[in-house]
Amino acid sequence: MGQRPVATVEDITHVEFESRRPGCEKGVIHVEGPVQTAVFRVAPGSGVPSHLHSRVYDLFVGIKGLLEIRYEGQQEHGTFKLKPGSFCAMPPGVKHEVFNPSATDEAFFLIIHAPHDGYDFVPVDFRHIATALHDREYVASQPSVPRDASR
Repeated sequence: MGQRPVATVEDITHVEFESRRPGCEKGVIHVEGPVQTAVFRVAPGSGVPSHLHSRVYDLFVGIKGLLEIRYEGQQEHGTFKLKPGSFCAMPPGVKHEVFNPSATDEAFFLIIHAPHDGYDFVPVDFRHIATALHDREYVASQPSVPRDASR
């Protein structure tokens, strides 16, 4: 069995990005087996609309700027301020969205989908907190599985 090569990225804020929705871009920086690592660049007032994953953890690391991760689970809900150097592990089944509340500054975060195999994006509405983003075009473009969105 041969050893795999070392993966390096000089500056993760300057990778090749692909638009996900207006003001929100994703750059995949590493894929290894069932795990994908990517960086998101988020313009002021933009982000990733509310959703959940049925089998996937989202592991977030703040890179630049300030983002809000709004979440709602069976046991708790709230907002986590993702700033440079901070970390958030979002388990499967927890509703969440990522929002850049700044009026002027873009923000970056690193995300690891673990596992990426079986990745799904299930649009949901929050029951206890306000949704910042409403983008049905983005939601419709994401891979998903049939699921009761009220969970």
